[in-house]
Amino acid sequence: MYDADLYIWRNLMEDGTQCLGDEQYLKAEKYYIQGLLKAYELTVPEIVAFTLRLLATVRVRLGNLEFAEEGFKEALRICQEIQNAKGMAEAWAGLASISVKKRMLPKAVEEYEHAIAVYPKSSPQLRLGMLYADMGQVYTALEKWTSAKNSYAKAVELCRLHGFPKGEAELDVLSGELCFRLGQKTEALGNLKHACQLFAQLQDMVALSTTLQYLALLYFDQNEMRLALESQQRAVSLCLKFDTKEVFSESCYFLSKIEQNLEDYQEARYYLELSVHFYPEQTIDLAIRYQNLGSLLFLSMDFTKSEIYYLKALNLFELYHDDQRKSEVYEALALLKGLREQKEGPLNTQDMPEDRSKLHREFTLEALIHLAEFYEKRHNDRDALECYWKALKRGRDAEVTTDWIEYRVQQVSKRLRKKK
Repeated sequence: MYDADLYIWRNLMEDGTQCLGDEQYLKAEKYYIQGLLKAYELTVPEIVAFTLRLLATVRVRLGNLEFAEEGFKEALRICQEIQNAKGMAEAWAGLASISVKKRMLPKAVEEYEHAIAVYPKSSPQLRLGMLYADMGQVYTALEKWTSAKNSYAKAVELCRLHGFPKGEAELDVLSGELCFRLGQKTEALGNLKHACQLFAQLQDMVALSTTLQYLALLYFDQNEMRLALESQQRAVSLCLKFDTKEVFSESCYFLSKIEQNLEDYQEARYYLELSVHFYPEQTIDLAIRYQNLGSLLFLSMDFTKSEIYYLKALNLFELYHDDQRKSEVYEALALLKGLREQKEGPLNTQDMPEDRSKLHREFTLEALIHLAEFYEKRHNDRDALECYWKALKRGRDAEVTTDWIEYRVQQVSKRLRKKK
């Protein structure tokens, strides 16, 4: 009878653990509840405590923190009674994970310390390394950088001693970030380079790409632009194959920044255009890219395209009410207009590029009015009139009051007639 019940319990736990691994948490909870009922029938304390911990673990995933905490505490009580050190350590670690979820971080540190203190030397030491790593992350969240670094160092040592290179590499990255925060930049470089070597050996190209970008950022901070360029170029080539469009866009954007620092504006423009092309959303970050691209095109004396990208940036800055950046773009447009007229003479509205005309059709009513006022203040009445006319049509289509827009159209039209 005992063997049959044990067989049923084991199957329930295996099924639950499979569901837990597949992130089917509700199904896992059902299996573990049935397993707990069977564990109580078996009346073996170790089996009951083990089942309670797994049930509590899945309840943490489900956000049922109170039930989870009760489960871990009961498992801890049982393991303390029977002096099961490994079980006590796992129960303390479970309670620490709940404290992290509740943002009770000092308490989480205490619970991880309890888990580490009772963890037996005869049990798998890689699990002990994970406990040190988890505690290091809590210290990081508390901004206790030195304590975090010490925890990561112990975790790295255990990973190295017991042959877990992936864990060692991931911890090298975390340690590198911490060393950077602490101003220990030489040590940070060493950690990140070692992580890159390990990820390359493991052929984990996604992790290698991310780590190369950290390395490039560190070189960039130290004004080692050639080394930053080399690292970031490798990262971009990798993330093109393995990462999302958004990650690729961010990688190209940073590579463009490096190229700009090296004054290779043609390459910088190329990567910035790629970044814009692959950026997935109409957000403030895209507006900043447009603004940066407008500046690069300005430097290459391509005033027409420069204006188009400045206007694209302005439209989004208007949408997000970013007054400071709007002012920057207005200043750039004023300077751009003056230089273009020196080079090309006044631009006739009828000769306006199709891209710019199309862009105006995408502007909000508010953005068109602000742009018209900007042109008017700069005595650019022809462009001001065009924007007012477009705003007037947009306002009429939206059935809003347009009297004052009509008045501005009349006033600007009068000035243009006088100039003739």
